[in-house]
Amino acid sequence: MWTGMQEWHRANPDVSAVLPVYEDPLDPDAEGDAVVATTRRGLLRLVLVAAETATRFAREGLAEDPVAWMLSPRMLFDGRNAIDACLERDECLRAVLLHGLSMGMDADADEMDDLVAGEPPEADESLPPDVPAAADDGRGWQGGRSGDRPRLWTSLFVDRSDAGMVQAFDAVIAPGRAEAEELLRARRGVGRSAPVDLSEGFDASQPLVEALLSGAMTDMLEQVARDPASPLAEGLSVSVQQRFAA
Repeated sequence: MWTGMQEWHRANPDVSAVLPVYEDPLDPDAEGDAVVATTRRGLLRLVLVAAETATRFAREGLAEDPVAWMLSPRMLFDGRNAIDACLERDECLRAVLLHGLSMGMDADADEMDDLVAGEPPEADESLPPDVPAAADDGRGWQGGRSGDRPRLWTSLFVDRSDAGMVQAFDAVIAPGRAEAEELLRARRGVGRSAPVDLSEGFDASQPLVEALLSGAMTDMLEQVARDPASPLAEGLSVSVQQRFAA
């Protein structure tokens, strides 16, 4: 990964000229190395963000280097990079949400804080009192039929084979069970005859859910379950897997 970061700097000299030069982590420590004071909790936040970043990049087959993402300035962190910013709680939550929901490579920090806090959308004062706001028109789920309202659907999946075992958790927003099943079958590459274990809502107490999801992801899904039509829920699609080799 570090080699990929070095190659990225060579391929982007104009951008690299304004970025700080980072120490090669494989070199021995030097007397002039910067000292960073933090807590064990802060280090765990950084580990969490690094794991979420690498997992997402692998899950989506992204060509970018996750280390390069961690070292590049982001609006998400008010111009800082993840290495410096994600020792702090708010920045850690922003990064986990960004990657957990596959919301692009960057986002506005204030908007992400609103999503983390589950803030409702501001009312559109330009509309007359008898006209409903766009958030209430039932079109939060893209592709849903007119009048359908989005709902949160979750699924647990365990597959055992000679190669080992796969455990997975999925969450999608869809107006009905049939649409949710279609989304999950396409994601898993199985036909219409394959059974799909699907439930409406979210139950954080299930052992496999506790094993697969981080605390921040659990909190976010609980908010979505309470209000599937909220901006936090719009377009939500989460997939978390772990594999055990035989």
